[in-house]
Amino acid sequence: MKPLHSPKQRGITLIEALVAMAILALGVLGLAAVQARMLVETRTTNARAAAIRLIGELSERVQINPMGANTLGGTGVSLYSDATAATFTGTLPLTRDCQTASPACTATEQATYDREIWHQRIATALPGGQASVWQISPRQLQVVIAWQANENTQATLNNSAAPAATQQVAATMQITGTAAGAQCDGTNGFICHIDFIDIPPNQ
Repeated sequence: MKPLHSPKQRGITLIEALVAMAILALGVLGLAAVQARMLVETRTTNARAAAIRLIGELSERVQINPMGANTLGGTGVSLYSDATAATFTGTLPLTRDCQTASPACTATEQATYDREIWHQRIATALPGGQASVWQISPRQLQVVIAWQANENTQATLNNSAAPAATQQVAATMQITGTAAGAQCDGTNGFICHIDFIDIPPNQ
């Protein structure tokens, strides 16, 4: 009686099972990569939404205090401006707490308080949160908020024992220097959001 399978055909089922397992493993790895990418994008989206909300909050403070928004010792430079260039900073110490101050804060003191408390909120609301506000025209402020990226942004490859954060992301994906300043250069590992606030006229 002849065997059901010739010796040359033995093991075919095992090979088919191994191929199926390999395909399944590749599919699972692909799904894991997609999940990780979605997590990074979700965190970035949430951080950007927080940045937009905080810029809106600063805009409201500026509109409420037009006197402080327009002058700095009569020079015409807004008190809400940090500097004339992109100088990023995290938390700022309060010079005077206008929520509890007695007598009430002047327009100048209120603007200083608003700026300092806003920088504190940036630092606590975003990972590594920093911000810069500077006046780009007599009637407009440029606001840039920067926070730490959730992925590698280094332009050079380092396979030594250095932390994983120093590993490479393709140079073609890097962000070069912009009007937002050097902090927003992609090699610094920060993501930036840029917006503008109109300065109201003195009432």
